[in-house]
Amino acid sequence: MTTTDEPGSAAGKGDRAIPRSSGGSPVVNGDLVALIGTTTRLYADCLLPNGALVEAPAHLPFFPKHARDTLRCRPGLDAAFAIVAMDAFGRDVRAPLLRWIRDRAAGFADDGLLRRAYHVHGPIADEAPDLLGTALLLYAVTRRPDRARAEVVQEVSRGLASALAVRWDGEHGRFRDLAPTDGVFRAAELAAVGGALAAAGTALDIAEWSRLADNIASQVEHAPPESVTEPLPAGDRDESVVAYLVLAWPFAAPGTGADAALAAERLMGARDVTAPVLDHAEHGPLVTSDAVRPAELFWLAVGLAAAGQRERALPYVNLGMATADASGHFPERGDPVKLGSSPRPYLLAHLLFVVAAEAVGLLAALPRGAYSGSRRP
Repeated sequence: MTTTDEPGSAAGKGDRAIPRSSGGSPVVNGDLVALIGTTTRLYADCLLPNGALVEAPAHLPFFPKHARDTLRCRPGLDAAFAIVAMDAFGRDVRAPLLRWIRDRAAGFADDGLLRRAYHVHGPIADEAPDLLGTALLLYAVTRRPDRARAEVVQEVSRGLASALAVRWDGEHGRFRDLAPTDGVFRAAELAAVGGALAAAGTALDIAEWSRLADNIASQVEHAPPESVTEPLPAGDRDESVVAYLVLAWPFAAPGTGADAALAAERLMGARDVTAPVLDHAEHGPLVTSDAVRPAELFWLAVGLAAAGQRERALPYVNLGMATADASGHFPERGDPVKLGSSPRPYLLAHLLFVVAAEAVGLLAALPRGAYSGSRRP
């Protein structure tokens, strides 16, 4: 597959043609190789000299001037998925990302439980404890035991795992010092913390974490069945979607991933974004009652693929790819009415694009040297 120097130009012919949308029309906003190349460069743009990985490159000239500020670090999401995405490329980025957490993230040395967001020089920007994010990062770091041996990786992994382990009150089946949750939120917390401790226990050979993971798994069995089958009210939409997606992947219990993906799909309204809308929209590739989040579409695709439903996952990968602009940039929200106000490019969407492309087999179809793309303006 070849690429051109012009952003968004159609590249690749023959057996490596441009991927197609769920409606069958070509995705004209950039082919797979160009999007991968844009993603690798975006990661470099978001990784600041002090090791901070920011949500989106608000410091660069092509970032929309009316978009919200994104110069903050969210290690529970962005660093976690950066590790998973770069693993797919054969790159190990654990050490530099975890060094920033160890050396700069305020309170990490004392507590180990991540907060939702940090300023790039280390102070906390959002005080809310991030239990799910802590579990996601621990899982991402330790899911490959062969890449969890560096000193800084082990040091941060122990801090993250200890923060989760010390908060688990097995006698009462809850997490200490945190607001109690129920329904899908409780199910997601139990599955994520249990899964992360299991991965860390295996990678670092710490039996106590494995034992705690087994104890938490026993509680998952008592989570309300409706927690992964019935979506919550729209007012809880964003956090509920994340909870369902976490349960779809990477922390799906056997046989439950498809149910969690279905719940996320229903809450996202993704099934309302039909092929005719994609093909014949007058104001851009997406016209929906609510803005589509490409990161969610890609995450949903990963969950469906993990549940063995690859063919059902592919349309969501293509739908997410259709939100890319002519420079191959995914937005935080694909709303044609408010494109100027959405952060673009949005790192999390690009990272999950890579994870989804691997999950549905698109990366495997490319030669290793194809992980580059057109130059960004």
